[in-house]
Amino acid sequence: MSRFPLANKSFGQHFLSSPSVINKITSPLPEGTDGIVEVGPGPAVLTPKLKEYNLPFYVIEMDTRFVELLSPIVGSENVFNQDALEFNWNEFLQKTNLQNIWLVSNLPYNVSVPLTLSFLRIPQIKNMTLMYQKEVADKILPKDIKNSMNSLHVMCKGQFELKHVVHAPPGAFVPPPKVDSTVLHFSRKETPDIALNEIDAFEKMIRLFFSQRRKQLAGILKGEWGAELTQKVLETAKVSAQIRSEALSYEDVISLYQAYKQSK
Repeated sequence: MSRFPLANKSFGQHFLSSPSVINKITSPLPEGTDGIVEVGPGPAVLTPKLKEYNLPFYVIEMDTRFVELLSPIVGSENVFNQDALEFNWNEFLQKTNLQNIWLVSNLPYNVSVPLTLSFLRIPQIKNMTLMYQKEVADKILPKDIKNSMNSLHVMCKGQFELKHVVHAPPGAFVPPPKVDSTVLHFSRKETPDIALNEIDAFEKMIRLFFSQRRKQLAGILKGEWGAELTQKVLETAKVSAQIRSEALSYEDVISLYQAYKQSK
């Protein structure tokens, strides 16, 4: 009999069972960490190993079935039985006063992108080790950036240094998903390329850029900004009007944003 309960499909559950993948996710402890938060721990696969660091440790788990299992490991007061997308980070940070959080998660595939975009907005989260469906991981950290530029990569790279940790095939999980998975590590930049107080404006702009990735950027921008502003921004940023959005470099995107800010 499996030691795992029946996976809840509505939560996108696949329980990690590979010892080698578990070890790569849970070590080493990032330097300077003053607290650990695990999102979606489920049946406590990673939790005991993370607990061994003897740091303040909190878990956010939506499935009520696991609260009783997790409470003896981290303490009932440190188990938040709620949806991570609705978690009140401001209240949590005021209560714990943590300044250097390592966030760890085998992310539910169906909400991995919105969760990532919410985590990167929290400056106290200095490191993240996160499991993704391989297709999503390849967008965050493309193996070959040529003609692969996208909004998710830009949003993450603006705040973090990105690193591949380990590949996890379907057989590393119970039940096995139909796709491969990848673990990535995020280390927050001391000076982000985009200030956090500008990140909403930045996200809005790059979503425009990549709304039609294979079209010429100038054509996309003219429809939103008009010809005059588009020409001014492209010239200031030294970006060709003929370039397709997917062919932009990361540096091009940052230059375009800065040029747009200057033009306003």
